[in-house]
Amino acid sequence: MLNRRVDLSFILSFQRAQPQLLCHHCRNQLVNLQERKVCVSCGRLVNQLQCPDCQKWNDQFNNQALFQYNAFMKEFFQRYKFQGDYWLRKAFCNDFINFIQSLVKEDEHLVPIPVDQGTIKVRGFNQVAGLIEGLEFEPVLISQRSKQARHQFQRSRRERLQRENPFRVVEPNKVAGAKWVIIDDIYTTGVTVRQAGRELSKHGARQVRSITLCR
Repeated sequence: MLNRRVDLSFILSFQRAQPQLLCHHCRNQLVNLQERKVCVSCGRLVNQLQCPDCQKWNDQFNNQALFQYNAFMKEFFQRYKFQGDYWLRKAFCNDFINFIQSLVKEDEHLVPIPVDQGTIKVRGFNQVAGLIEGLEFEPVLISQRSKQARHQFQRSRRERLQRENPFRVVEPNKVAGAKWVIIDDIYTTGVTVRQAGRELSKHGARQVRSITLCR
């Protein structure tokens, strides 16, 4: 449902309107993490400086997230990501791009988490790239998940932590010496962004962090 109120001053400014595709009811179900107390390392909604998960990781990796992964967002991703409703990317595209642009520095490069070819054949798209449609990024990573390997959502937390790194750098010369911001849809255990980060670091990345739509 379109939800955009336009006044005379906006019309006279000749700015391009960016319609909000979520109604007030849906918007009210979102938990904006930028307005809450969150873990300084991963962006999780907690009442302490660092969440238990990040205390276990005990590293310097940093993630920032826009929304909490609650029941509403779970339903959204069920339809968008797993049922393949590609049009739904527009619901959060503007929010996510604005969030990313507010955090990324001029000397940082964006790289979305890739999906393997099997997923592309079934789903038809990379859900992360869809959420940042129109934003410039560098596709320096590929996923080589085997056909037999299960997807992340099919694994337990322990299995996710133990899985082999599926990511590979395809343009090492671009990676070396540069700062990278990994873009993903959901930060769950932190394994995915860290594995991608380790692969970038292995090829000489000077700095790696991540930004996700949800945590």
